[in-house]
Amino acid sequence: MDERRRHRLAGDIRQIVGEILSRNVSDERLRNVNITRVKLSRDGSHATLFFEATGTDTERQDSYVAMESAKGFLRSQLASRIRLRTVPVLSLVKDVSGEKGDRILHIMRDLSDD
Repeated sequence: MDERRRHRLAGDIRQIVGEILSRNVSDERLRNVNITRVKLSRDGSHATLFFEATGTDTERQDSYVAMESAKGFLRSQLASRIRLRTVPVLSLVKDVSGEKGDRILHIMRDLSDD
């Protein structure tokens, strides 16, 4: 699969999974989950979903557990909405880049106050 097609397909998967999470999931723990990035393997057989959850530490931890349990549901819903010969196997990775960015901004503000 060429790079351009892989990039377009990753964007489509990100959009579709985001819609599934916002509209088709009854688990309240998944309401505050955002898909930040999708990385697709060269042959398109595996997709890594990077996601972040908002809320308190407990709510975020519950969201991570709920995402892991909803992985099969997400793949089946993805299969019904996307036209591919084989639907990629989904892997989940917690994206902590937003938290790291907030921490860096907080440190920079503290340094500028001194």
